[in-house]
Amino acid sequence: MWLTNIFRPAQSDRFYGLLHDHAALLGEASAKLLRYIETGDASLSEQVHDIENRGDKVLRDMIDALQDTFVTPIDRGDLYTLSEAIDDMLDYLNNAARELKLFGIGATPEMGEMGTILLDSSNHILDAVTSLPHETRRAIDGARAAIQSEHRVEDVYRRTITRLFDNPDLPTALKRREIYRHLSNSADRAEAIGRLILKIVVKVT
Repeated sequence: MWLTNIFRPAQSDRFYGLLHDHAALLGEASAKLLRYIETGDASLSEQVHDIENRGDKVLRDMIDALQDTFVTPIDRGDLYTLSEAIDDMLDYLNNAARELKLFGIGATPEMGEMGTILLDSSNHILDAVTSLPHETRRAIDGARAAIQSEHRVEDVYRRTITRLFDNPDLPTALKRREIYRHLSNSADRAEAIGRLILKIVVKVT
């Protein structure tokens, strides 16, 4: 099968399409999570979980495509690592939504601030991934914006954690800390995604 795949340009579209689909799910999950934080509608937690499951399928499809194809438009390891990093970010967004529901606590303004940055970051990641095949300058800009979002979330996280335990309600403070950590970890993965995209751009240009 691989002999025919060498001469099939559509294979490039297949891989770029999977990356696009995976990155698009980040935008969906981030938007749902932010809406949950803003409205308190707990049903949105299950919607985020469903999106995360769809992301798992895209990762499986990427693995299948890599096993089925001899020549890839991007380094095979980079394709897998990028898809895995996107999936990790989806996992952390899902964890934040699920624990917000599980703990039964109200969201805080800081959660909303972090969620807004993560949605912005997800949109930059989608733009960068979409631009990879033909617009490397735009891909670089999107990747750098995703990296910068980690610093923005980290600023909010540190500011929030320093005063978190001023709250005399220790159980609530501990529950909030777990959600803040999931949001911070999401931003860490956004940074990793941005750096992977920059690495890919360097290789393909």
